[in-house]
Amino acid sequence: MSDVREYGEVYTSDILIVGGGVAGLTAAIQIKEKDPRLNVLVIDKGTIGWSGQGTKAGNGIRALRKEPDALIKAMMYQVHAHTEYLNDQEFLMKYLKVQRDNVEIIQKYGVKTSVDADGNVTYFDMVPGMDCAGIEININASLRKYALKVGVRLLSRVNVFELLTSASGRVIGAIGFDMDEGKCKIFQAKEVGLATQGCHFKKIGLEFMGYGTGVGAAYRVGAVMANTEFSTQTDVVFKKTNTPIYGGFNLVYNQKGENVTRKYCGPNPIYEVSTELVMGMQKEIELGNGPLWCDLEHPDEIRAIFGGQGHKLIMRMLDDKMKWEEHVFKKTIRSFGDVGMTPEMTIKMVLQVEPIKVDTDYKTNVEGLWAIGKITGQGCGYFGWTRGDGLGNATTSAIMAAPSMVTYAQTHEMEELDPVQVAALKEKIYAPLHRNSDHKPKEIFDRIERYIFQTDKMIIKTDESIQSCLDEVEEMKKLIPQLTANDPHTLAKCLEAADTVLCLEMVFRAARERKESRGQMYPHYRVEYPNMDNEHGLYWLNLRQGKDGEMEVFKEEIPLWRYPIRPQGYQIPEGHKEEFYVEENPLAEPFIEAQKAMAAAMQQK
Repeated sequence: MSDVREYGEVYTSDILIVGGGVAGLTAAIQIKEKDPRLNVLVIDKGTIGWSGQGTKAGNGIRALRKEPDALIKAMMYQVHAHTEYLNDQEFLMKYLKVQRDNVEIIQKYGVKTSVDADGNVTYFDMVPGMDCAGIEININASLRKYALKVGVRLLSRVNVFELLTSASGRVIGAIGFDMDEGKCKIFQAKEVGLATQGCHFKKIGLEFMGYGTGVGAAYRVGAVMANTEFSTQTDVVFKKTNTPIYGGFNLVYNQKGENVTRKYCGPNPIYEVSTELVMGMQKEIELGNGPLWCDLEHPDEIRAIFGGQGHKLIMRMLDDKMKWEEHVFKKTIRSFGDVGMTPEMTIKMVLQVEPIKVDTDYKTNVEGLWAIGKITGQGCGYFGWTRGDGLGNATTSAIMAAPSMVTYAQTHEMEELDPVQVAALKEKIYAPLHRNSDHKPKEIFDRIERYIFQTDKMIIKTDESIQSCLDEVEEMKKLIPQLTANDPHTLAKCLEAADTVLCLEMVFRAARERKESRGQMYPHYRVEYPNMDNEHGLYWLNLRQGKDGEMEVFKEEIPLWRYPIRPQGYQIPEGHKEEFYVEENPLAEPFIEAQKAMAAAMQQK
């Protein structure tokens, strides 16, 4: 260890958690509750308790309903609602069972939720089988307070960019620097949990940003990534401010006074932005029927619930969130003017690359490495997103990960860090401080906004647009080694720019391989392949760093013969046999009945 200390300050713990948001803090608390003897250290580039994706969120938290049939209803909804039939249904079933109690668990940690007169958590019905509870906007601060109470160590203002490994490839630490003075920080642990969010890049609105640093660090030690073709989230927003119109999906009108949602999506209300709505809005603009506008004077039930205009008992936003939204809205009016009750609206595109592939314990394929929270959004049970899923996923994934993290720490010894590896990674991290160049990281982010954030590249993809994005990625990769910095903040931006470009490459490499269209909210749409192809498209697309350092893309067959929900006409492939609908499985008959009921309901529509 004496050699390693020459390169920076060394921190030792049984378990290192990188990321002090909701997922990281919940996991740390769970670990300490299961074994108070374990030394748990949580680090974050911001100030723990007041940073992270969940800061000032307060948009509700998702949980499985308590009724016995809720699991099957939720499974039926989730498998069909987002990326149809590409879910890991075994993972999803375990996830939903754990999510039945996630809100009560964090309420015990001091987090304020919607409650009845007796203090019990109250929920409102949101989608089949799933409830949503109101939750305070300062959830991170409450979790921080409880984490300190149970003995979790916290270290703020430290940014980590690389993982440290043993000779066998086991993850045994991390390396980065403090954000105030740029001093090198080295971490030694028996295991590492990444809770850093993914790469979350959006045009104009830059809140809740993640730059893919956890994704990049995991990728470089051999972690497999999955399903990055489903990375573009869409939403309807005020054109003037690019901020969401919560629940405004059914209130879209053109200049002829036609309801665009009904025109392209049918007579029934939609509960999330669909590909059909996005394409319909684009077509209306092409026809000269724009600008499009939102009718806030006549809110429907969806706007009332999602937008906080309903009765308090069915709202997902508590008073603190409503006051915060009012504060933000007043600031917006001062900056942009009042949007009014018939504001112009448009589509917002958000790139959310959350691809680390994990098992049901949230372990990666790399020994000693776990990944929890949004960083695994595409690499676990289902890769979609609906209101309340952010906090629901953060808490549920942490609860699922904690038991195996505890067991691993209890049964494994600390390994010594390699001074040669530490020296090499430190040199790599600090390289932008010593380059003779005038290129700054802002050039990368400007290029992404200029060339990537276009509807034909992010949402409605063509062969040509995908290739143009990959060409742009190659140009940006040439620029990365020339980026320079002279302070810790700009140094971090140089490294974040590199990982953002890496994540972009993952998105468009996978998008090129999937020759079909599938999914809502996180859609993958190919103009040349506009239909869902269940004959050839039932696979997961995985990515990893090859031995030559280049990105490899490979397919993994989805084991639908083990799953309850399958496309119509699905045939079990040769070499496999039926494993779910067998006599000894008590869930077989309930799933059969549920699917019959769903088919009957669809026929009535």
